[in-house]
Amino acid sequence: MSRLAPLLAVAALLGPAGGLARGPRDPGPIDWILDEERAFAESSRTGKPVLVDAWAEWCTACKLMDRHTWSDPTVRREVQKRFVPLRLDFTDEITGDEPRKDSYGVQALPTVLSCRARGCPAASARRATGYLRPAEMLAFLAGQR
Repeated sequence: MSRLAPLLAVAALLGPAGGLARGPRDPGPIDWILDEERAFAESSRTGKPVLVDAWAEWCTACKLMDRHTWSDPTVRREVQKRFVPLRLDFTDEITGDEPRKDSYGVQALPTVLSCRARGCPAASARRATGYLRPAEMLAFLAGQR
């Protein structure tokens, strides 16, 4: 039992989350704006570009991005510091000829765009399509200045 005591003491200090509970430097989850008009108004007000996450409930890669990329503390911190996060839900838009998909140039999901104008015109938007790991996302975010 005496060998177990130090382990129990460490476990008690770490808590039920194993020391992974959110600390003061953890930025918390990304607070996605779901309204395009509001996001671009906020972008105009703050001067920050809009970071668009085009996703769908049925998109496996989108869910992996939520689990591994958007949940990464460094990614979350960078998004919250430098961008206005906008999430566009394409769950019900699967036929291929939806005006919103066309206006953003979304051909596959997930698609992440960084832009300053509504619709993210191709000439002024950065775009990434497909699953991005945290390091890849950070490189993408760093490219938008």
